[in-house]
Amino acid sequence: MSAGGAVMDGWWEQIDEQVRLSLERNGAMTPSEISRQLSMSESAVQSILSLLAQEGKVRISKVEPVRRPF
Repeated sequence: MSAGGAVMDGWWEQIDEQVRLSLERNGAMTPSEISRQLSMSESAVQSILSLLAQEGKVRISKVEPVRRPF
């Protein structure tokens, strides 16, 4: 593996650990809450959560519609 690959692996492990520790400390959280806590964009957190869910490390369990005023 190249040195660049090792750096990316280390980066991913750090992000993985930060997200999982945040969830362990705080319980269930929204992507928005995680993004604020980790100073990351919400879209980046959503991507990370999707990857973690695919790996079986987190479970995404609730999606709700947004109420819109009529």
